[in-house]
Amino acid sequence: MGIFELMEKHGHEELLFCYNKPTKLKAIIAIHNSTLGNAIGGCRLWRYKSEEEALLDALKLSEIMTYQSAVADSDTGGGKAVLWKDFDGETDEAYFRAFGRFVEGLKGRLITYPDLGTDTQEMKYIKRETSYVLPYESATGIKAESADLTAHGVYWGMKACVKEIYGISSLDGLNIAIQGVGSVGKRLADCLKKEKARLIVTDLNYDSIKDVQDKYPDTLVLRPDEILSAKCDILSPCALGPVITRKNFHQLKCRIIAGAAYNIVEDVKLCQKLFEAGILYAPDFVVNAGELFLTEDALKVLSKEEALDSVKKIYNIMVRVIAISKKENISPYEAACKMAEERIQRVGTVKSILC
Repeated sequence: MGIFELMEKHGHEELLFCYNKPTKLKAIIAIHNSTLGNAIGGCRLWRYKSEEEALLDALKLSEIMTYQSAVADSDTGGGKAVLWKDFDGETDEAYFRAFGRFVEGLKGRLITYPDLGTDTQEMKYIKRETSYVLPYESATGIKAESADLTAHGVYWGMKACVKEIYGISSLDGLNIAIQGVGSVGKRLADCLKKEKARLIVTDLNYDSIKDVQDKYPDTLVLRPDEILSAKCDILSPCALGPVITRKNFHQLKCRIIAGAAYNIVEDVKLCQKLFEAGILYAPDFVVNAGELFLTEDALKVLSKEEALDSVKKIYNIMVRVIAISKKENISPYEAACKMAEERIQRVGTVKSILC
């Protein structure tokens, strides 16, 4: 499939291929939909196997960001930047500053922030060449960590799901299996243990598991290939997607799926199968939207406390998603997409008014 065919299939407005030979920078910036506002999307650095894999990741993730922004009632569009690291050795200041120059050239069409493979240090390099980087510190210098907000968003999304399945939003005594206890997963574990949930965890990194087990000795540790078939109330994928596939779908022994990973489900058609099987799948772009609450009105900096408090909105959003799902007998994923598309369409009708 050609590039324009892919753009048409996913509904994209713009694709930018960025190359800088001296720094070995190869980047793809995808802007999916800017009806609600300038696109916001993370900057992901990854060793993709091919150019095609990098492109498809940029397309899929930017599309998800459009839906995430719309459902979260944000006045932002969906975008994504992927940096394809196809060389050995470390990336340096010049590498990220080169990328910053390309972001600056878009004049605000994309506003970026740290994602998988990048952190605040890389953002500081990028910000030396462009102002279109989300701020991560309040005026008082209190840092609002993206991982904190994402974890809290998943936590509130879980509570809405538990309310639907068990009639009470408390997580006390529930068995919750976390796949991946990295920066987000370990923070989610903290949220869950405050409500006395029972943890089941796995990770490819032993040190990450040990950190959680040292803090919570009653944690049950499973091998990565055991987590999907673990008998639990909630399965929480917090690593790389896709997680639920046609091959492993029948292994699931959970009532709820709610996690921080993107592309949790391999194929959206599986969302309907989960629905028919009585498994409540909280759409990834709904419950992992916490990072959007780093800002208010696009770029007004919030304190950590304000940001964490605003993330509670995800509970109410998930309640609305479930209500539409039940009323129209459609999967929660389809319900969330419908909510997003209706908002984009309605807001789009007023954009033709000149002012």
